[in-house]
Amino acid sequence: MKPLTKLGEKALENGSVWELWERDGVLTLQLDGMPCANSFTYGSEVAMAELATSPITRAGQPCIMIAGLGLGYGLAKAMECLPKEKARFIVAEPVPEIVKWNREYSENKALFEDKRVSTEPASAAELCRKRTGSLHAILLRSAHTRCEMSLGDAQAYFNALKGGSLLAICLSKADKRLEATLRRAGFEVSTTLVPASSKGKQLRLHTLVLARRGRFVPFAER
Repeated sequence: MKPLTKLGEKALENGSVWELWERDGVLTLQLDGMPCANSFTYGSEVAMAELATSPITRAGQPCIMIAGLGLGYGLAKAMECLPKEKARFIVAEPVPEIVKWNREYSENKALFEDKRVSTEPASAAELCRKRTGSLHAILLRSAHTRCEMSLGDAQAYFNALKGGSLLAICLSKADKRLEATLRRAGFEVSTTLVPASSKGKQLRLHTLVLARRGRFVPFAER
């Protein structure tokens, strides 16, 4: 086995440190030494994108927000599920270096040449406060075991979504406090377990939180 190679490092103002590591062709994105995204185990991100986009495949101009880029697997699957020319994919990534590392090292680097993809150096909650009722889905991957979401941020996500659309959150394990916050913001909340990866011998499960804004109206009725 080859040694770990550090490909990039970014220290934040709050003292946290993002790092990108590589070993034997596998990329690992870490925050404060804890793995947050990996090019070997990304099955839950793929499942999140599939579930969040499945209700809107008939939308003429779907607009999707990717809240936290990771290594781009959620974005890649969302684009595969919604191949329409007028689809729009907004990547909310407040750490520009993560976008830069994806462009340089990720197997999904070609996605950033697609005119349907735009990147914004801001948090998803900040962007959602400016986009009332304009998004068909929000895909959020938590960088921590717990997803620290304020009620104000949850309400911003709720208000940014179209009626019946989903905020999908990928977690390493269930988070009842997060579910309660989402319900207080007005969401209908459910959870499901999905494999963290389709690779490897050990089955590890991640939790997907699916938060819906009201009743879904089929696009044929709109």
